[in-house]
Order: sequence, then structure tokens, then C-alpha cells
Amino acid sequence: FSAQERVILFIKPQTEVYEGMVVGIHQRTGDLKVNVAKKKAATNVRSNKDATVVLNEPKNMSLDDCVEYIGPDELVEITPLNIRIMKNPKMGKRADRSKKGGA
Repeated sequence: FSAQERVILFIKPQTEVYEGMVVGIHQRTGDLKVNVAKKKAATNVRSNKDATVVLNEPKNMSLDDCVEYIGPDELVEITPLNIRIMKNPKMGKRADRSKKGGA
């Protein structure tokens, strides 16, 4: 399966991504960790004529849309060229500590 089949993407192909960046909306509750930078395994093109991949247009999110969408463990990152949603790294560390039984 590809990430496109499971989520509505916010990013275009060949967009640089980083750890913790939210790249789409998952259809179910909870987070889905995916590696969108991972190259899909090559197939034998001669035997698989349906190998053509059609990419859907990503959902463009305005600043207002991003602020309305984010959860309590997410941040909106604003740069001169982009508006992105990312996981708050401090919240992730707190969740990891609470799972281990620490404060």
C-alpha cells in the first residue's frame, strides 16, 4: 500500500520532509507513522502493466485551516514559503516518559 491510499496528503511529490512533519489526514482516529520518503520497491514492469502511478492533488491548507486542524500535540510552522503542521517534539517526549512510568 502507498501512503496516498491511506491518507489525504498535504504535500506534493518531491517535497522535502522531516521527522515529525504531518503530511496528511488519516481516515481513522490516532496517528499513523509513515515514511513518505521511502522509495517504493521496483516491480517487473513487463509483467505488471498496471504499474503506472497516478498522484492525487494534495490538499492546500491555509493558516486558518491549519490552526483549526491541529491537535493538542501539534504545532503550525510558518516560514516565508510554507505553512506546515508538525508534531510538538516536547509533547512526544512527555508521552514517552509517561509510557515508561516516569514523570
